[in-house]
Amino acid sequence: MVEIKTSNKPIQRTVNLRFPAAEFECYRQIKMQKLITRKQIRLKNYNYGLNGYYFVTICSKNRENIFWKYKISVGAALAPARYENNINLSIIGTIIDNQWKDIPNQYNDVQLDQYIIMPNHIHGILIINNNHGGYRAQASSAPTVSQIIRSFKSKSTMKYLKYINDNDLNISGKIWQRSFYDRIIRNGRSLGAIREYISNNPVNWEKDIDNLINL
Repeated sequence: MVEIKTSNKPIQRTVNLRFPAAEFECYRQIKMQKLITRKQIRLKNYNYGLNGYYFVTICSKNRENIFWKYKISVGAALAPARYENNINLSIIGTIIDNQWKDIPNQYNDVQLDQYIIMPNHIHGILIINNNHGGYRAQASSAPTVSQIIRSFKSKSTMKYLKYINDNDLNISGKIWQRSFYDRIIRNGRSLGAIREYISNNPVNWEKDIDNLINL
C-alpha cells in the first residue's frame, strides 16, 4: 500500500535574486550550459519499480515550444495563448496529453497524480502501487519508471507520426529530448510542494528555467 501523509499548512518561499549586468550575463551563460549538459541524477542501486510517488519531467526536442498553441500580436513578442484546461494545447500537446492519461490503462499498478503540459516540457507525478489490487484487461503489472516513460514517449511519437502521415505533412516527427528527469517523493511535505509547483507552472512560465527566453 502506498501512503504519503500530507499537511494542509501553506508553503511559503521567498526568492530574491539580483545580479549586476556583468554577473547576470555570466549567470546566463552558466545556466545555458546546465540546460545543455545537465544529467539525470538517480540513486545508485535503487529499484525504480518499487511502490512510491515519482516526480518526472520530460522535455521536448531541443526544448522547442511545441506543446502549446501560440499567437502573434502586432507589435508584441511571441506569447502563448491564455492557458485554460487543455484548450490551448497544440496537436502534439493534445497527443501527449491523451497518451499520458492512458498510462493507467496500460499498467494495472500505475496511477496518475497531478501533471501539467507546458510549452516545451511535461511535469507529472506517477504512483506505483503494486498492492492496490486493481485489474484491467490487457494491462501489465507495474514496470520501472524508466520503462513507463520510455513507452509513453514511444507511443506519443508513433501517434504524431501517424498524424503527419495522415495529413501528408512534410515536417519532423521528433518530439522528445533524450532521457528525462525524475525524483523520488518521500513524504507528504515534498508531495505538497511539488503539487503546488506543478499547478503554478503556467503562471510562472515567464521565469521558468526551461523557458529558453530566460537564457
